Amino acid sequence: CSSDSHMGARGLWRVPELQAGAALDSLPPQARRVSAWASPALRPLPPTPPHGLNRDSCQKGWRLLYILTAYYKCSEVLKPYLLWHLQETCRSPGAQFQGIAKACEQNLRKTFQFGGRREFPSSLELKAMVAGRSAKRQLFLLPGGIERHLKIKTCSVALDVIEEMCYEMGLHRPEALDEYVIFAVTNGGEVWGQAGGGSPHFLL
Repeated sequence: CSSDSHMGARGLWRVPELQAGAALDSLPPQARRVSAWASPALRPLPPTPPHGLNRDSCQKGWRLLYILTAYYKCSEVLKPYLLWHLQETCRSPGAQFQGIAKACEQNLRKTFQFGGRREFPSSLELKAMVAGRSAKRQLFLLPGGIERHLKIKTCSVALDVIEEMCYEMGLHRPEALDEYVIFAVTNGGEVWGQAGGGSPHFLL
């Protein structure tokens, strides 16, 4: 997230400069000087829109941050302050954006752990994310013809699915996860690729 080319929040959402400073003003002084990209990303993102601030602009700003945290890392210096802001929003009583703040935090941690999603979202997925829909039901075929539908989120990785299925089978040892892999089946019935329990492969 180091480039302002990915951070067109003010231009995209037309958030007035004077109305957009609530979130950054809540951060420690050091954080406001860390990285230029934080300003357009965080300015429209208070936990609850203050008086006079357009709620729709705040909501769109949060959704933009949700998308960005799925793909890009911020600097290591900014990271603790950004996480602090997201966690404070999650803990704020009565905050309107607690859910998406938590989702942004989870995305950011996954991006630092696995490197972020490699493939940009399709037009359909992007429209869904902008509209606030960040999960879908994905069909998984198990041996024996068993079908299992699991909820897949923007930053779900193969390990998440393998863990969930292993826990349902009563397998909780970390080494058990390495014994399972996920294959992708195309519309034509062809099997393509595989992702094991230790794989950073994102499912979307």
